[in-house]
Order: sequence, then C-alpha cells, then structure tokens
Amino acid sequence: MEEELRAHVKHLKEIEKLSLRQIEDKLGISRKKIKRLLGQTNTTPKVQPGSIVAPFESLIKQWYNDYPFLQAIQVYERLKEYGYEGSYSPVRRFTRPLRNKRKKESFHEVRTLPGQESQVDWMQWEFSFGRAYGFVYILSYSRYLYARFYPKNSMEFLLDGHLEAFREIGGIAATHVYDNMKSIVTARKPEIVYNAQILDFARHYGFSIRVCTPRRANEKGKVERVIQDIESFLRVNEFKDITELNRKFSSWRAARNRRIHRTTGVAPADALVQERLRVLPIISYKSYRHQTAKISKTAFFEFQTNRYSVPSSYAGMTADILVYPDRLEVVVNHKTIARHNRLFLEKQTVEHPAHREKLLAISPQYKLQRINQLMMNMDQSLASFIRKAEADGQDPLKVSYDLFKLLKGIARETLISAAKTAIDKDICRTSYLQGLLSPSGYQDNPVNPQNPGLLHITYQGRPLNEYDALIGSVGPFPVPQQSTESFRTEQEIPGEVLERGVSVETTQESPATDESVGDKTGEAA
Repeated sequence: MEEELRAHVKHLKEIEKLSLRQIEDKLGISRKKIKRLLGQTNTTPKVQPGSIVAPFESLIKQWYNDYPFLQAIQVYERLKEYGYEGSYSPVRRFTRPLRNKRKKESFHEVRTLPGQESQVDWMQWEFSFGRAYGFVYILSYSRYLYARFYPKNSMEFLLDGHLEAFREIGGIAATHVYDNMKSIVTARKPEIVYNAQILDFARHYGFSIRVCTPRRANEKGKVERVIQDIESFLRVNEFKDITELNRKFSSWRAARNRRIHRTTGVAPADALVQERLRVLPIISYKSYRHQTAKISKTAFFEFQTNRYSVPSSYAGMTADILVYPDRLEVVVNHKTIARHNRLFLEKQTVEHPAHREKLLAISPQYKLQRINQLMMNMDQSLASFIRKAEADGQDPLKVSYDLFKLLKGIARETLISAAKTAIDKDICRTSYLQGLLSPSGYQDNPVNPQNPGLLHITYQGRPLNEYDALIGSVGPFPVPQQSTESFRTEQEIPGEVLERGVSVETTQESPATDESVGDKTGEAA
C-alpha cells in the first residue's frame, strides 16, 4: 500500500506537475507525508546566521555521522573543549532533529522514600580487549550511582559489587530490586526460589529482596535509564583494557553524581546525605562462591580451563575452591593448602615451586634441574634474575635453588619484588636478595677470615653480683686536682715518677674533699 501511494504521489508531482498543496487536496494526505514519500524530508537543522552554534555546525554534523546516539549534553561537553562559550540550550535546540527519537511507552512514576530502595542490574559490553560486565547500583531516592566493570558476572563479582557500593554510599537501602538473573533467582515456577547465597548475603546485611516481573523492565526503570546513559558514554570513548575502562568510567560517574538530576532537581551527591540508610555491620561478608574440584595425580586442579598447582601430597583428593574475584583459595579437610591469583585468560598453567618440594625429595637426581625449570617459569622477573646471574659467572642451578629456599619462607610476590629491585640495581646475587628480605643480617662488606671458626667464638659471661662485690671492696676513688698523668703509683710504673720529678708523697698529700678517701688512698699507695 505504501509503495502504491508513493508511486501515485511521484506521478502527480513529476508528470502532472502538481504542487504539494494540490497533491494534498487531491489525495487527502498531509504535506509532511507527501515530502516523506518524495524523499524530501530534511532533518538538517537550520542555523540562524547569528547563532552562537553556527561556527560549529559542520563539526556537530560530523559527530552525529560517527555517533548517531550522541546526547545533547555530550555534544555540549565536547563543544566546550573546542572553545564554545555559549549555554546548553542552543546546543539542545540545534541537535534536536539530529538525535534519534523513539516512541516510548508511558508509565506511572513511582516515588520512593529516602533509604527505601536501590535497584541493581548487570550490563554487558563488547570492547576491543574483549567482553566486560558492568555492575550497576543506583539509590532510587537520591539517584546516586555506583558502578564498575568486571571480567565476569558470576556470584563473587555480584557480591563484590555490592560491597564496594555499600562502602562508597556508607550504608544499605532497605530493599534491593533485581531482575531474574541466575545469581538471584534459581526458579520462578511453581513459586520463586532464591539463590541460597544471595539470601545469606541479604540476611547478613539486613535488606529485603524484590524481583521484577519477567520482561517488565519498567519495574526497575531507574537503573535501566542509567544504563542507557552508560552506553552513550561507552559508544564515544575507547579503552585499552579494563583498568583504563574503570578509571575513565569512575571519573565520568563522579561528574554525573555532581550534576543536577533532570527529575529530582538535586545533584545525587548532595541528595545522598538525605538517604536514611541502614548501618553497615562490623564484620564484612566475604565475596566468594564455593565449588569443588578433583585434584589430579600430578597435583593440579582445573578451574575455567586453567590449571593450578597444589602440594604434591594432596594429589588425588577432592578440594573445596573458594572463588574470589581476584584469587582462588584451595581448602582440603578445613585446611587452606594453596592460594593463587586468578587468571582470566584460557588454558593457562600456574605452578608454585614450593608445591613440588616432597616430589623433588623422592627424585633427587632431577632436583636442581626441576627447580630451575620451575623458577624460570614462575615469573619473568625471576627468569631475568637467573639469566643475569649466569651471565655474571654464577651457576644458574644453584641460583635457582637459592631462590627456591627463599621462597619457602616468604610470599611469591615479595620475592618477585625483591628480584625486580636487584635487576634495577644490576646486583643479581641471592646474597643481595637475602639482605633486602632480612636487612639486619646483610653486610655490604662481610668479613671472611681464613679461620671461619673465629666468627663463632663464644664466651661465658660473669654474674653481675661478682662486679658488685668488687666495687664494694674497693670503695669510691678520689679525684685529684692535678692532671691524671701524674696520678700514678710506683708499683704501676716503677722509676717513672722520679724521672718526672714528682714524688709519691706529693701524690699522697694532694687535697681531697673527703678525709677518709685520702686515708684509703695513702694506704693503697
């Protein structure tokens, strides 16, 4: 029907040479529709000759050509970087025909009390570095937004997102509204069944859970609306990795929380103080999920296609894996036997050298070679340290073994940090690492006597009461007026007194403040 009408309109215009008004009278349709059928619809905004936006017209059109979903406020912020000094209103009026408009359903506005509700949801976005998931948390009253991106959206990340949001806003809303994500709801028929861990989490922090009706996003419209704003931000920015993404996004989010909200008329950061949030408990909830894994005969367990080592003595057992957002903890019989940083690449192997100590004792002939292999593969910094030590004439196998022994008493990250410091200073010796890790036992210029036993001489000290008895028998010693050189006895340096021309009697007659002291001195002489 549309094509037939278009053909008829074109015939009247091009063949019959009728005007738009005549075609309108002829067919009984509006001139706006006639222009659309003729392809004459003009969405380019008209710029008044004296408009402050006029110098930026071509630039704005280019932006919308590249990013059709730009919002007027985003164009306004961009123009300020190009020297635009006008207000927001001219930009909004100019960009109105350029912005994509979609008809939306209308809903009754729901108003909430301070501290009554927060809305939570996940969003997903594809980046040049891969897929990332955004945890979005908004307080319904103040519209204060907390959000950050994670590499996954499983339970441990959901819990971590909540904990970070609670810390930032300083409390907890009474009710949390979710959609039907698997981390919240495991079944809806015949009745709603909640995930046991999220119920435990909600009980710990004392908030209620409310889930939306399926396919009714309007029931959590505040978080859905803010996700659209986040998507607009992501479309016009580039990020090299998830760290840069969260850094730039955090700045954007902070600016948004300081901006006057279009509905409330108050900046969310200012309205946050009016929220009546529940107090956080003293003990924080641990953001991990639990799963079991079978340890192989080679003392590895697999998690999300990656292999992680455990001590060889636990080979063949079943372990409990505590999955945190950034690490894995391995527990067997209520004992933590291993910890690993979590990997998000696929099909990687993480092997801790200390986990192979007992295995090495069983096969001593391969011990040094195996330790060298483990240390070289453990971290690039340790591999560089060993290679530099070898270039300086040291035995790489011995260096690797010394590093292995150090690793038994310190954390892996600590050893790696010390190795990086040694590489930077070009001092690739394990003795230097020992000094860094135990400064009190390190000497820049150690003493090396021909007889090493001299470094280990021991003696038996005298009891202090012997010194007390000695002092008591001698008594206080007099203080003479003349120089200390002349105060000597004949028994100490025979003949020297006479040569100096000072007699013993002169020394005895030296003035003293205490007669008893002088008498004792004479007796001693």
